[in-house]
Amino acid sequence: MSYYRRYLQLLKKQYGSGFPIEDDELDERADAAEEEYENARRDGLTVDQAQERAMTALLEGMEIGEEQDGIQ
Repeated sequence: MSYYRRYLQLLKKQYGSGFPIEDDELDERADAAEEEYENARRDGLTVDQAQERAMTALLEGMEIGEEQDGIQ
């Protein structure tokens, strides 16, 4: 299991029904994040920069409403 999929699973566990994506989308998002990370590293970005790009891809379009502990 990838780091990015595990990250999403932990968010889903934390926010339950307030989590904005379905199970079938977890793998798609994790794969996109992994690909973004790999491409960024190939392009010469640092590990931190690549991780930042990957997390942006992973969480793109997600909004967790204020009713879920005030986190957006």
